[in-house]
Amino acid sequence: MASNPAPERAVPLGFSKAPMNKRQRKKHRIGEFQELGFELTFQTPEGWTDAQQAAFWAALIAQAESGGLSLGGSSGASWTLFATGAGHRASATAEQRDALVAWLASQPGVDALQAGPLEDAWVD
Repeated sequence: MASNPAPERAVPLGFSKAPMNKRQRKKHRIGEFQELGFELTFQTPEGWTDAQQAAFWAALIAQAESGGLSLGGSSGASWTLFATGAGHRASATAEQRDALVAWLASQPGVDALQAGPLEDAWVD
């Protein structure tokens, strides 16, 4: 029994199904130019002072940057972040994700930590 091939990524609006050349694949960040990232969700204590929040975020950002990652996301007591590789057209790796998750898990006050799989950073 033959296995099903991986689903094709949708063809960008206005393009035919003809194969794209390298320039088009780069512009649309597909194929060898696909960029991967992952989602992180966690909670921090609502009772943290501004100084505690600032210290935590400075340490998290330093950890992410030292691991070659860039972060973006939303704030509050519950956090949702998306991490990608730092640098132009860089992807995150499973090893980078695991290292950041391990660091976050070791931090006091971080609860309900979840990390998503690597996914295309440019497609919802």
